[in-house]
Amino acid sequence: MLELLLNNNFLSSILAFALILIPAIIIHELGHFFAAKIIGVNVLEFGVGFPPRMMRLFMWGETEFTLNWLPIGGFVRPLGEDMIGPVGDDSDVPVHEDDDETYAEEKPKKSAYISERDELMVRGVPEEKLLSVNQAKPWPRIFFMAAGALANFVSAIFLFIIAALLGIPIEVGARVQIVDIPQGSVFDRAEVEEDDAIELINGEYFRTSEEFFATWQSLQGEDVTLTMRHADSEEGEPGEQYDITVQPEANSVRPYVLVVAVVEDAPAHLAGILPGDLISAINGESLTMPSGVAQVIAATQEYAGTNMMLTIIREGQTLDLVLVPRVTPTKEQGRIGIAIQEIFETNDNVRFTNANPQMELIPQPFDTAVQYGFARVWGTMKMMVSIPAQIIDGTISPEEARPVSIVGISQIGGQFLQRSIREGSPSLILEFLALISIFLGATNLLPFPPLDGGRIVFVLIEIVRGKPVPIHIENAVYRIGIVLLLGLGVVIIIYDLLNPISLG
Repeated sequence: MLELLLNNNFLSSILAFALILIPAIIIHELGHFFAAKIIGVNVLEFGVGFPPRMMRLFMWGETEFTLNWLPIGGFVRPLGEDMIGPVGDDSDVPVHEDDDETYAEEKPKKSAYISERDELMVRGVPEEKLLSVNQAKPWPRIFFMAAGALANFVSAIFLFIIAALLGIPIEVGARVQIVDIPQGSVFDRAEVEEDDAIELINGEYFRTSEEFFATWQSLQGEDVTLTMRHADSEEGEPGEQYDITVQPEANSVRPYVLVVAVVEDAPAHLAGILPGDLISAINGESLTMPSGVAQVIAATQEYAGTNMMLTIIREGQTLDLVLVPRVTPTKEQGRIGIAIQEIFETNDNVRFTNANPQMELIPQPFDTAVQYGFARVWGTMKMMVSIPAQIIDGTISPEEARPVSIVGISQIGGQFLQRSIREGSPSLILEFLALISIFLGATNLLPFPPLDGGRIVFVLIEIVRGKPVPIHIENAVYRIGIVLLLGLGVVIIIYDLLNPISLG
């Protein structure tokens, strides 16, 4: 079964939908349910899934818990409120007790509001204990409407805490990848493959590539055991780990920056830089350890708008090329329009680059896990608030901040589920569930009807003007909002189907 999940993205996405989206929505609705209980509002039904109804599960007090056929979350049906907006009252009592406007002539003689009250009394609720959402005072009503999001945020904290207790990824060491193995070199004789990575040297982690090369040179002529790992497969399966024993022959290492790609008509392209070139010096000063990439980036900032000379090694020849970095970088091209990669070359001509660091799942003590839970929720919420500003200033592109539908969330969730199974880490899927719970809660607080935030706006207007917005206006706004949200949802779903999201 696990093998089937790992090899079937569609099945993984379906299972992720069931394991991630449905629980997040049910948690949201439970928040509304318990808030209704706290402020005294009667709840007729708590539904798992959406109608049509499959079966009644059980009764808890006055509330009927049901299982429904459409497995897309759940809902709460409090007294006086339907799926679109507040339900009217055809009695002489207005919907809002302090509303001096009545709409008896606009309503049928037998409304859902009255039948709900009768139904609750049949279930044993005394008439004097009946309280609809719209009869509750404004501030308790706001609490009820915001409680779903609060439940999502609280559940996210607990999920992050559990993930930390089970183990969160902690960097334990660097990893150096071999990208070019000359014939006859020590790695060639050991039958190492290009793109294999070094993880341990004599059984020990190394913190940086600089530390690895220092150790490598100090052990010249001695037998050294390297723990290697083959490159990941195209399907994302981690490569096999193996050990080799070699004698280092290198006594020096030179840092370079490899030009991976060049953008047409960018400053680097106009200067004659080509993919595959090695940058060895800037304005006559050689690159130094540990990071040539950082030196190139810093130089393009320092010399923006002025001449900058890059010393290039191309097919054994050394060239000096002059370019002028842009004063204002672009999101896609930066200041000079190249993609670059760190390269280290030893004197036996073996080339290395930095690879992803080594991570291990390390369980955290309870106090650290609690701090981690609160910090992750707070950090995620700050990140969400900053997204509009980042789009405006170009830090992130609109595509990177694209809204995601339930289809897109299921696609991402399926990939997290596969990674969680592959790496034996339940923390990965727990953290993703926590993130989705935060996003669901925050989205519902947006001031757009009929989201919870939109409903809260109407209550705030009621507080300011001293009486509710007329019910027919409120309902009309909710219905327009539903149409717009459904239309937007369809567009986003189609976009996610045509442009599937990949974690890479």
